[in-house]
Amino acid sequence: MAALSAPPHGSISPTALTLYADLLQKVEAVQRQPGSISRKKVRGDTYLYVVEKHGQTRIQRYLGPAENEQAVEESTLIQAEAQHARSRRTQVSMLKRAGLPGPSLEVGRLLEAVSRAGLFESGLVLVGTVAFSLYAPIVGAIPSAAFSMTQDADFAVASVADTRGDADLTTVLRRADPSFQSAPGLHRTDLPRKFRASTGFEVEILTPVRNREDDGVVNIAGLGAGATPLHFMEFLIQDAIKAVALYNDGIKVTIPNPARYAIHKLIVAQERSIGVAKRDKDLAQAGALIAILHANDPFLLHDIWEEARTSGPKWRTNIERSMKMLALTEEDLTP
Repeated sequence: MAALSAPPHGSISPTALTLYADLLQKVEAVQRQPGSISRKKVRGDTYLYVVEKHGQTRIQRYLGPAENEQAVEESTLIQAEAQHARSRRTQVSMLKRAGLPGPSLEVGRLLEAVSRAGLFESGLVLVGTVAFSLYAPIVGAIPSAAFSMTQDADFAVASVADTRGDADLTTVLRRADPSFQSAPGLHRTDLPRKFRASTGFEVEILTPVRNREDDGVVNIAGLGAGATPLHFMEFLIQDAIKAVALYNDGIKVTIPNPARYAIHKLIVAQERSIGVAKRDKDLAQAGALIAILHANDPFLLHDIWEEARTSGPKWRTNIERSMKMLALTEEDLTP
């Protein structure tokens, strides 16, 4: 592959965008996790195992007897995938050298553990600043809003029934960082909805689902966790898309459609208290994405904006107030 050079600030070269699209296609086609094959002798018989990396944790799985045709075939496919993963790691390195942002080590380990546990495939959606940091190759430019270091990651789940992975969320998070601890809920029957590592990094689960009049924690049995119900969340995670986090061999994640993310930020910024730093971040991220989308995908941006502003008076009022604060006019959201 030809070397990629870093583009001017904010822009992404066509070569890098093509390479990212190729990486996404390869990551979406992965059928099994890469790993290393080992053999163990027990009482004279040889057995095959695979060891996989999930965040900071190495997980060993039993494949079968070394003479078993199915186990041998599976080990061969895993070894082939390990070769493909090495090639993808080269692509990830090239994209980062070309100026595309990648997650921090802490966030990368977290996303890897969640992805390899199958939680994105079963309904989890990455939202918040970590999701925003992944939009550059999707919208075709690096947003002007700074990718400020974040000490939290938010995930949303739309359906209580659909979320099924290979382990409960506490177990998965501890694969990324063994120090993760769950915060107890307000009610005895509440499952934990927040988790904190010794570094101060926090993970929270959100949902549009409501099952109590007081908007209390919604228990997500498939995750072994609770979720905080929030207004406007269903709008955000509708039509979520696949993306690649530039960590290790490329981590497949699910994130909101960027146009929905931008308009959602216009809405929720007005739900924050005046002077709260999160309001400024909401508005900055919304403005940055709107500027890029208006140039590169104006019809989608306009459609999502129209959908939101016609969803109710509260929606329209919040959007108009945020647009005024950003000095945006209808022309900035119209093709």
